[in-house]
Amino acid sequence: MARAPKEPISTLKLPVPSAVALEMMLAALISLLLVELGRMAGPFGWVFGPISAWFNWFATFFHEFGHGFFVLISDSSIVDFQLNWDGSGSVTYTVESWRLPISWAGYATPPLVGAILYWEAHGRGLETQGTLVVIASIIGGVTLWWPKEDAVSTITIAAILVVSLLIVALLCASSIGKRVPVDWVQRIIAATLLIEGVRSVWYLLGLGEPSDAMSLAELYVLPEFFWVLTWLVWTAACVLVTYRLEVMDRRRKLLNAPRKSPAKKK
Repeated sequence: MARAPKEPISTLKLPVPSAVALEMMLAALISLLLVELGRMAGPFGWVFGPISAWFNWFATFFHEFGHGFFVLISDSSIVDFQLNWDGSGSVTYTVESWRLPISWAGYATPPLVGAILYWEAHGRGLETQGTLVVIASIIGGVTLWWPKEDAVSTITIAAILVVSLLIVALLCASSIGKRVPVDWVQRIIAATLLIEGVRSVWYLLGLGEPSDAMSLAELYVLPEFFWVLTWLVWTAACVLVTYRLEVMDRRRKLLNAPRKSPAKKK
């Protein structure tokens, strides 16, 4: 009987599935720590506050982008797009179409973008840099195109995000990226987006408070908890697909890596 190929060992000296799971959990832990430390008072808040806000801006942008994208491809129209310094944001729009995709897409978009970013982060060369440039272009284009009542904070925050993504892309392409794990910045951004739905559950489960879940419950009879559950399932699916793709990629690269031939004795 033919034997199954031996499981390749990663650079962490672990089987590939274990190494990928460990790295994903570490990225999620770092993201949570940075965000939560930034919310603390005192020295921790002063040090980690700007970093926490930076990660939150990414999650907020793609949450509002999800709403706005489905507004634009429907018969509705955007009135105001806003990003705030405290990490919050909003999209105001007139509704002349089916509201389900518009309301549901907010919490569904960050995990989807996070899954793509995480999968592209690990040693994919030009693909990684290209993805960062595309994301930066989306942020810049949307911010300039969509109407804004208070343009100063929105444009300034978007500019910070765009410049930071382009700097990470340049570092990944430089010799620094070969010596320093710059790709982990992208991993942590991706992890922040992937777990945005889970972190927001505590807010969403404050039933009776204004939220996308409450809006959907009022429109479609189904309770708020049902809509929260759909976002949790969607987030879990994004994490699982990312994990499977990452494992497949790592296995293929390790199995196809050129092996060093032993030096011949003279």
